[in-house]
Amino acid sequence: MFKQTIWAAGLGAACVAAIAQSSVTLGGTMDVGVRHVKNGSLGSNTSEVSGNNTTSKLIIRGNEELGNGLSAGFYLDATILGDTGQAGAATPAGQLWDRRSTVSVASKTLGELRLGRDWVPTHLVWTSLDPFSTLGIAGANSFRNFAASRALGQAFGALPDAQQANPTLRVSNAIEYFLPGGLGGFYGQLVVTLDERGTTAAGSTKGRGFRLGWAGKGLDVGAAQFTTSNATGGENFKDQVYGAGYDFGFARLSLAQRRWVFGPDRSVNTLLAAQIPAGPGFVKLTYLRLDQKGATAAQSANDAHLIGAGYVYNLSKRTALYAHASRISNDGAASFAVAGGPAVSGNPAAANYFGGQRSTAYELGLRHDF
Repeated sequence: MFKQTIWAAGLGAACVAAIAQSSVTLGGTMDVGVRHVKNGSLGSNTSEVSGNNTTSKLIIRGNEELGNGLSAGFYLDATILGDTGQAGAATPAGQLWDRRSTVSVASKTLGELRLGRDWVPTHLVWTSLDPFSTLGIAGANSFRNFAASRALGQAFGALPDAQQANPTLRVSNAIEYFLPGGLGGFYGQLVVTLDERGTTAAGSTKGRGFRLGWAGKGLDVGAAQFTTSNATGGENFKDQVYGAGYDFGFARLSLAQRRWVFGPDRSVNTLLAAQIPAGPGFVKLTYLRLDQKGATAAQSANDAHLIGAGYVYNLSKRTALYAHASRISNDGAASFAVAGGPAVSGNPAAANYFGGQRSTAYELGLRHDF
């Protein structure tokens, strides 16, 4: 009887240890707001939109401690359209975990090896320096438009499948290596993606990239590049980002630039932004300038700029109210507009031609993390 008691106690202790060494967690965000957009002479539109402050999403992640400083894990991250209850944001049929789906093994001293679908390194640097996290009506990706951006349009086309699959946000079939922590504030990664004899429009990107930065004492400096080898015509497309942010205490200021390069075409985004603590929340201010270069003077004149402001009021650690406002001004024949307004066109012969006009917007919403 005594031996059986000792055996049972030992088995129970082993089970507790096993549970302590592995875990699976469920979490995410629900963010829904009301947006009003006025596109110059084309009129205005009011709609309910998901993910204006933080992307509405469902996350399942797991981790297992393997001993000797090793661990293994997985990460599944899916977009939720909170306003309609649908899964995914314009994703192909069957792609549920559109934001991230990875499996990895990590060492505290050697770093992490990760496989699957993940964010490109350029997006990680760019969004870390944007107080709007590239979301909503004032996000730093407001000029990531395949019909209006010369370099993006030439490299990937303007069809919906090309827009959805292009490698300026995420890539599939990725092999990644991340530096370990404890390197005096330095961080970085390398990534290679396999095209699997497909096209970028089909979600099979042949690319390579890196990210390198340093963070400490309120300063964060980073740079990244991702090169796509199977863009239109097999010509290389380069996505380049560099910038810095510094927390002064009274405000965090950031300055960054993102360049999209394809042959003679350039789309250069320059960001100047601030995040200022105010009461139970913070104020967000941003200025984004797009400078385009093309094969002709007329193409090079199609520039634009955005000004934006917002306030996030934290009701608790997990719940917040927010309000944003922005304005996009187009130069030349540029036709950039805030998403959610009346449809616009860059074709001078179209009835909804928008070249050189302004797009203004505001949005109010509620966010809850779970």
